[in-house]
Amino acid sequence: MSRTLLLSTIIQFSLATAHVILSLLQLMAAFTTSASAANQYFTNPGGNELFVSGFFVYVVNTFAQELLLIWRLYMIWDRNLKICIIPLILWILHCSIASIAVSGFIPATATALSRNLHSYGLAGWGLETGVNFIASGGIAYRLWHVGRRTAILTGRLNYKSSLLIVIECGALITTCTAVMFTLYALNKPEGLVGVGAATQITVGAE
Repeated sequence: MSRTLLLSTIIQFSLATAHVILSLLQLMAAFTTSASAANQYFTNPGGNELFVSGFFVYVVNTFAQELLLIWRLYMIWDRNLKICIIPLILWILHCSIASIAVSGFIPATATALSRNLHSYGLAGWGLETGVNFIASGGIAYRLWHVGRRTAILTGRLNYKSSLLIVIECGALITTCTAVMFTLYALNKPEGLVGVGAATQITVGAE
């Protein structure tokens, strides 16, 4: 278990660091770009290698975070694979759809609100929210249920701090994703701006 957590930590912190570097390069490029071109950065990001690379790092980091969360669900339910079936199906769908969404930014003609890209982006964030909500809820319920059973013997609710941490982390990631989803659903490219913060929040919450 400790090796799995160590490996996941190394991977996610490496991805978060890579994203910070790409973000820094984007900021440096902004100083050499005209104001009008800078305003189009998130509305017309097609063909922008730094943007596509940063978005790719974000989705891979999200995949890793979700897989770790599902693994925790699996472990806390005594290695019961059945409890993980729905989150795993949603995770696979999310990986596929989010990858298609990122690849949609590669053509130079792509915009943030291109029809297919917009649809895949919303579907991806919706599935991400589903994975986090179901897996975090499953872990929280298990901790609450076991805590109530042991409370009969100890006279107090055990695992309360762990339960609160799971709820807080799940709520943090889900809220961040929900904000980006809502902005993007309202056809506001500002939803893409949150990707930078979401990458770091994903690592911090885990």
